[in-house]
Amino acid sequence: MADIAAAIATWPGRRGIRNLRRAIELVDPNAESPKESELRVLLIEAGLPHPVPQHVVHDRDGRLVARVDLAYPDRLIAIEYEGDHHREREQWRADLARRRRLESLGWRYIPVTQADLDDPHALLADLSSALRHRFAT
Repeated sequence: MADIAAAIATWPGRRGIRNLRRAIELVDPNAESPKESELRVLLIEAGLPHPVPQHVVHDRDGRLVARVDLAYPDRLIAIEYEGDHHREREQWRADLARRRRLESLGWRYIPVTQADLDDPHALLADLSSALRHRFAT
């Protein structure tokens, strides 16, 4: 990051500098995978609020329930990127149990796949609706 910032300062008028500045604004050190980052940037660039990466959820007794890829904690919305490894039997079972625990605490669980990243229109519409209506009075 320091090298990129130095390059920007050294070449303020070079082609592509504006994109580099924007990229630095979007970097999050809490990101744990390229696909999570791609999803987070997609949401931000679509004008949605910045989600919290790697949000930790505890139950009422303080026990760890999950650490979700992205969250809107004030709306109890958890967003999880589900790569192909989530289709393996044990991972799938663990994911279902985790989702059930989150939902029992009032969280809305939104799974995202590569297909959603390839054509994000429905995902963005669903998430926008969830953000607008979650706990609206």
